[in-house]
Amino acid sequence: MGNRMRKLMWTTALALSLTPVMALAQAGDLAIVFADDSTSDVTFDPRVTQSRHEEQVIAQVFDQLVSADADNKKYPGLAKSWTMAPDNKSVVLQLRDDVTFHDGTKFDAEAVKFTFDTIVDPATGSQGAIDMIGPYEGSDILGPYEIRIRYKRPFPTAIDSFSENELSIVSPTAVKKLGGTGFAQAPVGTGPFKFVSWEKNKQIVLERNPDYKWGAPFYSTQGPSKVARIIHRFIPNAATRVAALESGEVHYTDLTPPLDMRRLGDSSKYDTMTGVASGVPFSLMFNVSRGPLQDIKVRQAFMYAVDRSRLSQNLFFGYAKAAWGPIAPSTPAYWKGVEEYYKFSRETAGKLLEEAGWKMGSGGIREKDGQPLQIYYPTLLEPETSVALQADLKRVGIDLKVENVTKAKQDELIINNQYDVGGIRWVYNDPSVLRIPFDSGNIPEPGKFKFNWMRWKSPELDKVLAAASTAASLEERTKLYADAQKMIMDAAVFMPIHDQIQTIASSKKVVGARFAPGNWQVRLYDVRPAN
Repeated sequence: MGNRMRKLMWTTALALSLTPVMALAQAGDLAIVFADDSTSDVTFDPRVTQSRHEEQVIAQVFDQLVSADADNKKYPGLAKSWTMAPDNKSVVLQLRDDVTFHDGTKFDAEAVKFTFDTIVDPATGSQGAIDMIGPYEGSDILGPYEIRIRYKRPFPTAIDSFSENELSIVSPTAVKKLGGTGFAQAPVGTGPFKFVSWEKNKQIVLERNPDYKWGAPFYSTQGPSKVARIIHRFIPNAATRVAALESGEVHYTDLTPPLDMRRLGDSSKYDTMTGVASGVPFSLMFNVSRGPLQDIKVRQAFMYAVDRSRLSQNLFFGYAKAAWGPIAPSTPAYWKGVEEYYKFSRETAGKLLEEAGWKMGSGGIREKDGQPLQIYYPTLLEPETSVALQADLKRVGIDLKVENVTKAKQDELIINNQYDVGGIRWVYNDPSVLRIPFDSGNIPEPGKFKFNWMRWKSPELDKVLAAASTAASLEERTKLYADAQKMIMDAAVFMPIHDQIQTIASSKKVVGARFAPGNWQVRLYDVRPAN
């Protein structure tokens, strides 16, 4: 079957599936279709997820205690105001009294306490929020719309954490009625859109919340959204997403290929927007508990062998730059010293491997004690990048075995320590994100899914990260996070590859989409017809 015929069949099928949307649009209400590059969504419970795909939906359905714009400037959200204690161990919030969840439950202090208490309950199975919530100790309800959040130790970035999607406030009524699994499949928040339905591997349908009147002041829209319905389509193939945009079946496409971004941006029919994400760039984590990567010289050689600048230019055509440290340059407290580490040199890589006892063998792959230098990388991220890494590494005699796996398979391999390399990216607006992959307490094990996939224990780094999280001054905090970045790079356990970017292309028939903090998720509340 030819590509043209496949495209025609797909377009026809999609057009038929969108008939209700088109009818809605023709009736005078705006219905928009957002094309997402994933089909692997599992939960829309903000307390549980750590998936950027799931958070794209969560960003439309839920609100946070503190609102933040794309530049991470803070505004009142579900909390009207807040007062941090002088010792940074508690914060008192004054809450709005005019907010209602989609199921009719009144938003109040009880809902905040319920959300936070269940995040730290192991039965919830939190993967993201459990790290965002910090050293949470408990909550004291001071009145129907007043609450004190307490921490076990100073947590000066508490207000920042309140603006994260993972700490969105959930309906206690819905959670108790539906249970954790049911709520994950039919989430109930206070946001500008209500959940309607989910056809797995196909689409999510959301509809406007007609009662919404508590949006942040930075929005152009005040009151209910101009968008009556959102169809969140799962279209994993990038070429298919772009074809759907150009044929008019979708209004927004995420992770649009760079060449298409350039072409569409030059057209009078389309707009583009690019977000350089804060947090952890796309990177590799070296498992130091097994195999060849136990040797620091092999890890260093791996990094020297890859021409990251050329790789990024070839794959992203200037949209994404090479990354050099464990946090992106757009993240506060980024230390420029990381840019001096592990600059591309095949000669240095080869020398290190020779020193480590790995001699060039047959087929151009190095050997030691009769074993080839093979490194196993199971991944569900960026297959094109994996191919480029393989090519560079083979030139110095390293055989990178890449296997594209499902998330369920990846998680199984991580939990059971059956991998050599793991890929990570994490959108977060604060350098405290470092504790998620680097804290010694975050090594995964059966029954405990965490993100220190390096399985690296460093009590010294743990102390620095803990001290940085409680630092009273910005200067002290910045210095401590610089120290942490230096320690990570010296240990050669983590290889940054490139900045993580979100490339959005859209029809010029609609305007008003904006990035959420971190420059990844796209908020659709403000979308409206262009004319």
